[in-house]
Amino acid sequence: MTAPLPVAAKPFLGEDDPRTRQIVEALDPEFLRIVRWDWDLRLIFYPKDHPLLGMPDCCVNGCSRGVRFDRKMCTGCEQAWKQSGQSLEEFAQMAKPRMLGMRQEMCRVPRCGRPAKSARTVLCDPHHRQRVDTLKLPLEDFLRHPRVTPRASTGQCEVEVCYRLRDYETSRYCNAHSLRLKYARRRGEVADEEVWRRTAPAVHADRELCLRGLPDRVVAEILYGLQARTESGVKTWDHFLRPLCDRLRQMQAPTLEVMNDPEVLAMLGRGTSRRGVVRTMLMWLGRLGATAESERRKDVWDLKIFTGQTGTLDFTRISQPALREAVKHWAYDDLPRRRGKRPGGAVQPYVTAMNLLSESLRLQREDGGVHPAELRRGDIVAFCNRLAFLTETGRISARTRSHTVRNTALVLTRIRTLGLTHPGGPMAGLPTDFRLQREDTPDEPEDTEAGKDLPDAVMRQLCEHLDELEQLISREVRVGTELLMDTGRRPEEIRELPYDCLRQDPDGSLVLVYDNYKSYRMGRRLPIGKATAAVITTQQQRVRDLFPDTPLGELKLLPSMRANPRGTKAIHSIHEGHRTWVDALPDFLVPTTVEENGQPVTRMLPFDKSRIFPYAYRHSYAQRHADAGVAPDVLKELMDHSDLKTTQNYYRVSQERRREAVDRVIALQFDRNGTRIWRKAQSLLDSEHVRRAIGEVSVPYGVCQEPSNVAAGGQSCPIRFRCVGCDHFRTDVSYLPDLQAYLADLLRSRERLMSAFAADDWARSEAMPSQEEIRRVRRLIDRVKADLRNLTPEEQAQISEAVAVVRRSRTTMLGMPRIGPPMSDVHSVGST
Repeated sequence: MTAPLPVAAKPFLGEDDPRTRQIVEALDPEFLRIVRWDWDLRLIFYPKDHPLLGMPDCCVNGCSRGVRFDRKMCTGCEQAWKQSGQSLEEFAQMAKPRMLGMRQEMCRVPRCGRPAKSARTVLCDPHHRQRVDTLKLPLEDFLRHPRVTPRASTGQCEVEVCYRLRDYETSRYCNAHSLRLKYARRRGEVADEEVWRRTAPAVHADRELCLRGLPDRVVAEILYGLQARTESGVKTWDHFLRPLCDRLRQMQAPTLEVMNDPEVLAMLGRGTSRRGVVRTMLMWLGRLGATAESERRKDVWDLKIFTGQTGTLDFTRISQPALREAVKHWAYDDLPRRRGKRPGGAVQPYVTAMNLLSESLRLQREDGGVHPAELRRGDIVAFCNRLAFLTETGRISARTRSHTVRNTALVLTRIRTLGLTHPGGPMAGLPTDFRLQREDTPDEPEDTEAGKDLPDAVMRQLCEHLDELEQLISREVRVGTELLMDTGRRPEEIRELPYDCLRQDPDGSLVLVYDNYKSYRMGRRLPIGKATAAVITTQQQRVRDLFPDTPLGELKLLPSMRANPRGTKAIHSIHEGHRTWVDALPDFLVPTTVEENGQPVTRMLPFDKSRIFPYAYRHSYAQRHADAGVAPDVLKELMDHSDLKTTQNYYRVSQERRREAVDRVIALQFDRNGTRIWRKAQSLLDSEHVRRAIGEVSVPYGVCQEPSNVAAGGQSCPIRFRCVGCDHFRTDVSYLPDLQAYLADLLRSRERLMSAFAADDWARSEAMPSQEEIRRVRRLIDRVKADLRNLTPEEQAQISEAVAVVRRSRTTMLGMPRIGPPMSDVHSVGST
């Protein structure tokens, strides 16, 4: 039997403080019931079976302590097990010799009002002495003996936070606090016993959090913070909050908000988990009762109050009070017009631009720019000069410089149109020449979104190591990465995919349904292959098994495994786990042209891993389609671009790569006799680019330079495509597969016609491939292969890459429909 606990005479209302009353009214009665809350007792009891607050019993025989962190045994038993050298099963069967951190037990003598000496003794001290020294009876006989009578209670411990009973009439404290006071006096830590009684920590019991001795408001704040964390799906262990309560008692803090001070927060120790718990509790308390109108007065905005989305807007770097207030007015006016998943992200670049303007004014004006009426055009010029300086020194990029000027100009214009420069406004008296003109905006560098794709060799190696990503990070990050590779969607679009994201069009083709948060276009449909669909269906089954009770409409395809008991929250990020995985992989060796002794040479060098990031898969997806000849308007729809100009950048990169590849393969060009044609002059290479642009597809395994045939688009060959016998024929190493296929076709045709094939003699003779043609084609193939063998391994790798680019962009017209080459498949087989 445990010690009797007091019962509340009346509910706590917090009448004296409106904020305390507001917090108490926000407490959920069901949550208070789960933790068995009583306003007089002020103890939180952690239940055993709650999905977030639950702490089941330790698996060791005789141990009833709660288990944390999803372990099988408590911390004390785990330490003892590691020292025992026994197996887990053997150790768990041993009876635990003693229990620590237990609640005070009452004496087993009926109606005795005193606490037992220990859980094993089960009798108070007088009754224990009577049994051992006087009666000398077994426990059961002692309890029935007529001389054994109950003793009166000795009263409650006088430590303010303690609810335990005193062990002796002569003591003012329970046994635990008597010992603590004794040792504290020895260490010289008790100057005033009255102060010690008010600030001494509670005797912590398992699955119990004591809030006694704390002010009413602090109690309400901790309760509400724990409730909010639980409702948001976050686990909060009791040992995270005990140091917080002890520190608050020692400080006699009137509110939890004192923990906003970093120095005070650091007193909780080095554990980041404890500080994280306090920060989230303060965050939820800050949101309680907050409105957009009240939040706008702060210098750091919680965007959850404005948009319902996470994130903050920080205005503290704007040092001029008037300018800071004006920018806050602008942001307050602009936020409602922002759409998408993270509207704060669209506003942040403008605030950052105003930070740079504020920094320029602070550094370059004697008054720091605090007086709006004294600002002039010269300050704008100084700002532009500082941006140029920051760009040249590498602190900001040229693109950031251009965007900063444009964003600053927009905010300054809106400050005027909002009337903030009128009398009474924060920027009252701002001169009209303090503005950025169109000519102040520097030219924006060429869009570099295209060209960030990953080489096919790197993509293949990444796909080969996807299993390692799953083992190192998680299944969800692996699936997310695989979908990024296959679909080219933005990381946020993949991360937020709902469970039911796989659909079928009326014709039976599979599509991925996703939301384009950047452009606020919801329910977009992207055609996908069967392999990609298999990845999704496998993940759907995993999610269904993990969260069988959650409605399908609420589940995420990539649910977080933390603070997500129902599977309704997506993983926080793909980028962090992806970066850890990429950094752990071996180097990716790719052919790279470098200059040695003034000459360009190709070496197999490691690929820069910093270029491998989740968004690069989107660039790779777009570039693969552009290289494969997909029409720009089709690729625009696949990428869900709002502007065709963005899509066309990938085709410009394709042309640049094609030109570079042509430069390489032209170095291995041959005539009909297999004689190497040397082309060194740049003018000849330029001519070759033009020639290929108008005649590359004129013949199936080379280039025809015969004018009439070129003019006819390759359909007016006088010798009916006997190219190896024509002096106008040229070929290069990129046509080697076509030459080999042509030779095989000649041999097959000859064998077939020489067999019992029903045809007239003249037709058979005309159709029969000549032995000379076969010999010429074979000799041409041998010459090309021989030249390739003479190259170094690095040069062979460079030529191989160039051939792949040239062949991917090639089509042939011989009176047949124009068919583009298939796209390369960089996905490894079986990686799903």
